[in-house]
Amino acid sequence: MTSESDATQIEMWQARCDELQVACERLREERDNARTTAALLEAEFAKHTETIRELTAHIDRLRLHIQQGVEL
Repeated sequence: MTSESDATQIEMWQARCDELQVACERLREERDNARTTAALLEAEFAKHTETIRELTAHIDRLRLHIQQGVEL
């Protein structure tokens, strides 16, 4: 009876290990997708940050021209 009980427990734990391996693989895929998305968002953010810097510089030049009375 012990051997049958042991075999049942081994099967139960093997099934549980299999479930956990599947869950772990799913989490790895989600992590990789999240990293990819984060990298794309970071690149997009950098692009917009540069655009904001350029626009801010342009606004600063326009303000200076206005203060100096330069005709635009």
